[in-house]
Amino acid sequence: MPPVFYLEILMPRTGNLISLIFLLILISGCSRGESIELPLPPAGLIGDPEKIALGKQLFLAHCAECHGSLSEGRTQRAARFKPGAPDFQERRYQTALPGYLYKRIEQGRNMEPFRSAGSVMPPWSAHLKKEQIWGLVAFIRDRAGPTSKE
Repeated sequence: MPPVFYLEILMPRTGNLISLIFLLILISGCSRGESIELPLPPAGLIGDPEKIALGKQLFLAHCAECHGSLSEGRTQRAARFKPGAPDFQERRYQTALPGYLYKRIEQGRNMEPFRSAGSVMPPWSAHLKKEQIWGLVAFIRDRAGPTSKE
């Protein structure tokens, strides 16, 4: 058979193969989540009354407007947020990873999946020191109530 015949047979298959490889790369890139390295909390952070008090003070000054209760100064504006700003009294925050909470506060709306969901929370890394963010983490965990392990 002449070489042209082979080209006619191989071209559609090669084109399909290239399309299939491209599609697989595209799908694998979309299905893979953003890899986040979570920082380790300081020893004894969770349940430390001093850290909880620091976190509460910072929470009331910077976070309660959106995340607090009405008695703490939560505003009507927070009710319009989509997604809504949690108040951290939900039981799921009892066991939230401290490193995750730290990164969420540090990066704010810049962290996925919140960026894609339209979060308005500002990143706090430019305004708070690491110790202060860890204090907020201690307070958030305390605010949700004790876990059965603590």
